[in-house]
Amino acid sequence: MEDELKIEGKNSVIEALKSGIAIQKIQIDKRLASRYADIIIQAKKIGIPIQEVPSLKAKQGILAYTYPVEPKDLEYFLDKRFVILADGVEDPHNLGAIVRTAECAGVDGIVLPKHRSAIISEGLISSSAGAIFHLPFAVVTNTAQTVDKFLEKGFFVLGADPSGEPYFKLDVRFPLLLIIGGEDKGLRPIMRRRCDKIIGIPMMGKITSLNTSVSAGIIIYEIKSRDWR
Repeated sequence: MEDELKIEGKNSVIEALKSGIAIQKIQIDKRLASRYADIIIQAKKIGIPIQEVPSLKAKQGILAYTYPVEPKDLEYFLDKRFVILADGVEDPHNLGAIVRTAECAGVDGIVLPKHRSAIISEGLISSSAGAIFHLPFAVVTNTAQTVDKFLEKGFFVLGADPSGEPYFKLDVRFPLLLIIGGEDKGLRPIMRRRCDKIIGIPMMGKITSLNTSVSAGIIIYEIKSRDWR
């Protein structure tokens, strides 16, 4: 089917199996079959066909076929504690890294804009190491109206931007919506106006900025550290 997605790499395939999504089949490079004995056993237990291919051109010699991951309705997130809005993160590697960090940190979910984002793709599945199979997400057409809905539900809206006050001085309040802007332009003015606070990461060296996913990771874990105390 044209909508079918390919999942490459050992970790991504393992996470796909754990998530319980519908996997159509798994292909393995025949020369590496012994390396993936556990995956083969698990797949066969739940009825997923395994094909051993003489020479498979795929990351780490393993490939699974599935259908696109289904998003949740926005309403699912409106009673959660910590949600991320990735407003215009266009590089699937950046978005994948943010998704992976968010899932590892125990964030409740992520909201993605339909037209300015690296929407679920094979690249995102790979770059998130399969974390997108475990982190609930929604896809919305209007992010400004989406933020308004969170505000109406009493969320503290926090924007990440280099111009903001140092992240470690933040007085965190929950429930919380963290807005992460795009790689080049950062927070858009329409989003900035909706934020209760803007925070940034002070730069001490000669380089004036961090990669978007690195910045997001630092801030996500700072917020979660307050939640764990």
